[in-house]
Amino acid sequence: MGEARAGAGHELDALLREADCEAERRVSLVRMGAAAILFAGVFAVTSPSDYDLPGIGAQIRAAQVTLVLLFAAGLVAWLVIRAGRWRPGVTYLTIAVDVAILSGNLAVTLDAAGLTGDFAAVAPIVGVFPALLAASALRLRPAVQAFTTVLVLVALVAVAAHAGFNGLEVRRALVGELAPLYGPPPNVIRLLMIALAGGILVLAASRGRKLLRRAEEEGRRRANLGRFLPNEVTPLLADGRFDELTAGRRSQVALLFVDIRGSTRLEETLPPSEVVALIGGFRAVVSQAAREHGGVVDKFMGDGAFLVFGVPDAHPDDSRRALACAVAIRDAMAGRNAGTPGREPVRIGVGVHAGEAFVGAIGDDSRLEFTVLGDAVNLASRIEQATKAYGEPVLASREAVVRAGLLAEWRPVACATLPGRAVETELYAPGA
Repeated sequence: MGEARAGAGHELDALLREADCEAERRVSLVRMGAAAILFAGVFAVTSPSDYDLPGIGAQIRAAQVTLVLLFAAGLVAWLVIRAGRWRPGVTYLTIAVDVAILSGNLAVTLDAAGLTGDFAAVAPIVGVFPALLAASALRLRPAVQAFTTVLVLVALVAVAAHAGFNGLEVRRALVGELAPLYGPPPNVIRLLMIALAGGILVLAASRGRKLLRRAEEEGRRRANLGRFLPNEVTPLLADGRFDELTAGRRSQVALLFVDIRGSTRLEETLPPSEVVALIGGFRAVVSQAAREHGGVVDKFMGDGAFLVFGVPDAHPDDSRRALACAVAIRDAMAGRNAGTPGREPVRIGVGVHAGEAFVGAIGDDSRLEFTVLGDAVNLASRIEQATKAYGEPVLASREAVVRAGLLAEWRPVACATLPGRAVETELYAPGA
């Protein structure tokens, strides 16, 4: 059990790594897209004459170089991911490169404009730092989000400190009455707002990561459970009706048992390869008939099978479809016998009954088994066995025929007390 859980843990980690890689690929595309859009914006709002203006031209060129570098960094990351060489640690490197590029632009902008760190907030590139935080949130990795937030704050403070600070009077000489908006108090508040936004994004990434892990675990658990359930029942796992399935319910269903007659003798006289082909062909016939008539193959039992009609949901025509399925199996097997002249024909017995039964899934996450239980199941099995005594390939109870509305088309065969039964059962066979 411990080894199974460890294996499941490794499988989950692999799925999360795959999700991380996909998130990193999307972030790289976002980086390239944002850089391209901003580059086009810079081109649209500037004119050739702007490049000749003192300070302005240097800022425009710095912006263009910065955006080209950001695009290139995103492209390199995308190529690394596409080549399958991405590793979780590479993310930290790409973030450091992005922050370095943005910080370099901020430093050049302040220097070209002759401004100190007090006025860092007026530089257009500062607006890209929050966008960087938002893009990083796509990764759903709290540690990466925290790293991005801290690195952005450190970079802003470092660039501002490198550019220096001025007193209130000097700032007033530059911007007049707006000088208080660019002093230490408002700049500290700006940093706190970025830190707060980063903290919120860390919480969002943490919650998103937990939801992702929970979704992966639930998906893996239900996929594992689905391996033990009939294909027709597994949609209940996705429809949120898993609890209903495991709780079980009593339901009106139609039941069909089918078995190969004299299989033991055939297995003793035929080569193993022919036995495998015979059983495989029989199961193919049963499976196809079940699909065509809306039945669920509960289980194959060696040379026999048990089919249920009315799950996951009951329908008024369950009995009619069960009887049609029984006739289809009979005819299909007859066709296979006709196609193999010279070989002893394969005879089958099919029993059909309709009634109330318990329907549900029993077990746990390591093994879940779809089960149909009740007296109706036992009677359907007895009817299948009765085909031997009455020489009929298909027999059905009166209950099944009446519910199907086919009394006029099915003929009565016998009214017998079957083994293990206290009352007689009316048996019917197809009219043709």
